[in-house]
Amino acid sequence: MKRRALLLSALLAGCAPLPPPPPSQGWSGKLGYQMEAGNGQRAQAGSALFELQGDLKRGSLLLNSPLGTTLAQARWDEAGLWLDDTRQPQRYADMDELGWALGQAMQGPALPLRLLFDWLHGRPSPLAPHEAHEQGFVQDGWLVQREDPQRLLLSRPAQGGQGALRLRILLNPPA
Repeated sequence: MKRRALLLSALLAGCAPLPPPPPSQGWSGKLGYQMEAGNGQRAQAGSALFELQGDLKRGSLLLNSPLGTTLAQARWDEAGLWLDDTRQPQRYADMDELGWALGQAMQGPALPLRLLFDWLHGRPSPLAPHEAHEQGFVQDGWLVQREDPQRLLLSRPAQGGQGALRLRILLNPPA
């Protein structure tokens, strides 16, 4: 009798559904920027709503205007990096080029995509050296400050003829 019960429970356990896969990492929120005037450039400011999914190997980024109009949509995987900014989709060589093109699509600065995934987790990226700072850390010329779990401030001093730059990321609360 015990053997039958044991056999029946083993058979039923074999039919149990597999647990669902973990959800892919994703963030959404608002990105605002302020760039001071530089050599021959006027000061700029702007914002966009964003949805970022995935990681450095496979993912997507959607940028919308504050009114909801799509500014650009980027995607990347092992086959390449693509940006569709309402014209013809363009292919890019690396995340730095794609970040530059995304910045152009929102009429702002290049976005530091290559390092951003780790920064959103509140840690330096292993892809570049970093230094500790009393307000966070410095990496690739950016001071990265976690103001609270939902707010990230990225600051870069004036360089190469461009004025100082501040990117403020306000994350939506997790669902």
